[in-house]
Amino acid sequence: MRILTQKFAALRDSQSLLPPSSTDPDDSESAFLQDEIPPLRPRVEIPICDPGTEAHALAKTFGRGQFLARQDAWEDVSREIGDAEKQRSLTPGLASVAQIIAKGCRSDAIYAVGQAIEKSNMQGAGAILTAFASNLEEDPDDPALSYILAMSHVDVALIWRGASRVQDLAPQRRQAHDYHMSAAAALADRFDPFEQDSPLWAQVRCAVIDSDPCAAQRVADDFEDLIDLDPQNPFHLIALGQHLLPRRLGTLEMLDRQARRKVAQLSDVWGAGAYTWVFMGALQQDPAAFRRLDPELFVEGMHEILDRHPSQHMANVMAAFTGLTIAAPSEHNSARARVMDCFRWILQDHLRELHPQVWALAPVPGKPDMHLGDDVDLISLGRTRAIGSIAQHFAPALESGRRLVFTPDGLQLRKSI
Repeated sequence: MRILTQKFAALRDSQSLLPPSSTDPDDSESAFLQDEIPPLRPRVEIPICDPGTEAHALAKTFGRGQFLARQDAWEDVSREIGDAEKQRSLTPGLASVAQIIAKGCRSDAIYAVGQAIEKSNMQGAGAILTAFASNLEEDPDDPALSYILAMSHVDVALIWRGASRVQDLAPQRRQAHDYHMSAAAALADRFDPFEQDSPLWAQVRCAVIDSDPCAAQRVADDFEDLIDLDPQNPFHLIALGQHLLPRRLGTLEMLDRQARRKVAQLSDVWGAGAYTWVFMGALQQDPAAFRRLDPELFVEGMHEILDRHPSQHMANVMAAFTGLTIAAPSEHNSARARVMDCFRWILQDHLRELHPQVWALAPVPGKPDMHLGDDVDLISLGRTRAIGSIAQHFAPALESGRRLVFTPDGLQLRKSI
């Protein structure tokens, strides 16, 4: 099987399969990056941490899974994922180590499938996943290896779906999407999350929920199971908020109700921060969620999150959300304006260094979502987004000739030299 795995790796690393470089100013990616570049260099001085602690941990953990898969070291994969899940190991940015190892393990195969689908090689796409699955099915009762296979099916289903709604897919794409979601759901039926004490399998159940005709009736319960099994992981709360949007499986009333419910259930872990995480997930995808937002509870939750996790990674996450993701013209005293105002105190009280990848990967309305591994200079993009957001917020002072300096003691406005 190692020869097959090496072929996946070679395909992933082959320059011929990467998007060609272009100096054409009309190129979509170049145009996107040009849109992000401010016309003048702003007078903002802040230390740059590249890579940030979280970016380093993600790359190391993902690379470990990728390396083990390329070596066909599946016994080591099973053990390391099992140990990480048992300990509920999280990265400094609170992401699941077990999930990231598993993502690295399947990354070469999923990339190859995506390339085949892009070239309309449907037979080749199926053959690649079938070959990869043969590595994992030698021990069909292994929960870690079966999880990798289940999430591989989910990944491929999402590639088929693209940016479209499932109901809008062409018949061939809809059939492929439904097949892979059904395959993942069938695997999920074999592994009970509570019997296995497994957030991973609870995550699979949430990942395939869209394929269930009764998805709207079970979404809150399925996510409650996942969060009960892994309460320290905020990404489950973010995903819950996204699934409860009206365009997905919920309503704004359900979103508000579940966000408040999580405050009561997770008072010892997140306090009001649970409400903030759920609504952050929703607001990242649909600003209409502001219509049901309790801004004072949301802001209280932001304070609690930063008090409980006073890292520079978390400060960058909250700064990017308030200063970039939701930044838009808003009415005075509106919920949106109240949350946007938090950008200033986050910069003043918490931000001491810039983590560019956090800003590059932050959702931005009207811009394509970035992902680790995209053929884009995430560091340059993140710096441009962050400095531009900060400079815009302090535009009057900067236009008067002053400069903004981030120091260990806080933010300072100084005269230009």
